Amino acid sequence: MSKVPREDVLRHLPIRGREAFTTLGGKFRERIKRRQLNILRSFVPVLKHVLEPDEEILLSARAISPVTVLEELTTGWLIFFIRRCVLVVTNRRILHFPTTPGFTPRNSMSQIRFTDIESLKGGRKIKFRYKSGRGETFHRVLNGKKLGRILSAHMTGSSASTQYRGRHAVCPKCNSALVEARYQCPRCRLEFKNPRTARFLSILFPGGGYFYTRHIFLGLADAIVEISLIVFLLLFLLGHFSGDPRFQGGWPVAAILSAVLLLEKLVTIYHANVFVREYIPVEKTFRRISRG
Repeated sequence: MSKVPREDVLRHLPIRGREAFTTLGGKFRERIKRRQLNILRSFVPVLKHVLEPDEEILLSARAISPVTVLEELTTGWLIFFIRRCVLVVTNRRILHFPTTPGFTPRNSMSQIRFTDIESLKGGRKIKFRYKSGRGETFHRVLNGKKLGRILSAHMTGSSASTQYRGRHAVCPKCNSALVEARYQCPRCRLEFKNPRTARFLSILFPGGGYFYTRHIFLGLADAIVEISLIVFLLLFLLGHFSGDPRFQGGWPVAAILSAVLLLEKLVTIYHANVFVREYIPVEKTFRRISRG
């Protein structure tokens, strides 16, 4: 997706500069303005489409989407590149956009209505507690303290909430709320990547689940590891059954290789299942339609 020139962002988007371009103390800074416009320039087309009448942008922030402990254990430091996102705070809600490692959009989005937030703690980590009872944490939030302060100021404290009572996915084509665990938009019928196909491809092809969810680097790395394990296992079995003395009595090695291969497959399936929950459209490009 092409970026809008930084100087044109303000012409396209309704940004409340007295909040977006100021310090915690409320002082305007040109460098903050430049940084905010740089973050938003890749999101101009989708924001023009998704913003509601009279909705204004208060702040944008780069961050890391919520991750599970198992994701961190099986991916390590790479998780902080894989799960990058941009948060856009408006006067009504928080828009969450999963991104590439370069912070460009992935055509997926979700939202958090202020009325669905029970409580939050702002800082380098933003910890949300939703009215559904569920909680989640966004990590490495740029301007996390300011974001937390803005959110606290705009939360109404009302007991009313939406039917979702927390963060929920939104169709990037028609802006309709998506149904959890249903991988087709109920309104425009846009198809999304689904867990069943992700599992099938993860089992059948080396790196298949990662390629399916458009994590190409992980797919390549996984394919190299998986193919290497398969080759070593096949060489051992061929050597053993051909009578090669170097491979006789080495069944423990074969068992270890098989166990590692199985573990690697299970990790791939787990990751693919996590990634499809971001509701990745099957079509890479599509024509957006209005909510009317």
